[in-house]
Amino acid sequence: MKFKKLVTTFSILFVLVFFANAQDTLPNFTVRELAEGKIQVSWINPFNKVVQMIVQRSYDSTKYFRSIFSSQSPWLPQNGFVDNNVAKGYKAFYRIQYVLEGGEYFFTPSKSWGNYVYIRVARLNNGNEDDDSATTSKNDPSKKPIRYIKVYKTNKDSLIATLEYKEYRRYRDSIMKNTKDTLQRTFDDDEIILKPFIAKPVWKASTYVFSNDKGFIRIFIPDAKRHKYRIAFFEENGEELFQIKQVKENDLVLDKSNFYKSGWYYFELFEDEKLIDKNKFFVSKDR
Repeated sequence: MKFKKLVTTFSILFVLVFFANAQDTLPNFTVRELAEGKIQVSWINPFNKVVQMIVQRSYDSTKYFRSIFSSQSPWLPQNGFVDNNVAKGYKAFYRIQYVLEGGEYFFTPSKSWGNYVYIRVARLNNGNEDDDSATTSKNDPSKKPIRYIKVYKTNKDSLIATLEYKEYRRYRDSIMKNTKDTLQRTFDDDEIILKPFIAKPVWKASTYVFSNDKGFIRIFIPDAKRHKYRIAFFEENGEELFQIKQVKENDLVLDKSNFYKSGWYYFELFEDEKLIDKNKFFVSKDR
């Protein structure tokens, strides 16, 4: 009895070692059909610093790959995935994308398994890869499914439109030609994120309070004698520094000693207690 158990144990170990040796390391991997419509993709990872491991599927050996699985533990030395959503009777191709620390990424060659029937891919736009491609129906080859594109704004939390691919192409061209917005692809080829253009604010110095060429702060208010002007000065953190409760001169210069250190300072200028300007100025270091 002990002998039989020992033989059984060695047999199991032999089988495990055999299959481990039979499966080469990435970029090679194994694709096996477990049952109709159920395909296992497995791999051995020889890399120490993998941050992402993604399985992609296509019904064409070179194009139209879509991500269907992302490993939660990409660094594991041996891992796999079972695809339960393969169209029965058709051949699916698989490839693996793996990303290393630092952003370097690679795609394996595509791979499939045994006997199959090709899915015919409709091609438009003279073979341009960025076309309205869709698989034909198995029962009715003349009928082509409609491809839809989901458009999100900023991130995938806000869906703004679901467009047929032809409509999406017109929308995409309009965005690219008429706006500064950008369209960002996701792992799913049928999902696009619209990134609105946000212009960087350009600072423009005030004409009332500004630094002169010697680094002093000049206050220039032509109507100082006709109205009551009050100026409040603030540090960069918003804390009030001091006020000039009434500016009586048209042209006034403040010494840098009024400000504790070099850097940006803010001010608010009021005319008859009505805010007319809010800006900032820079106090430079003494040379």
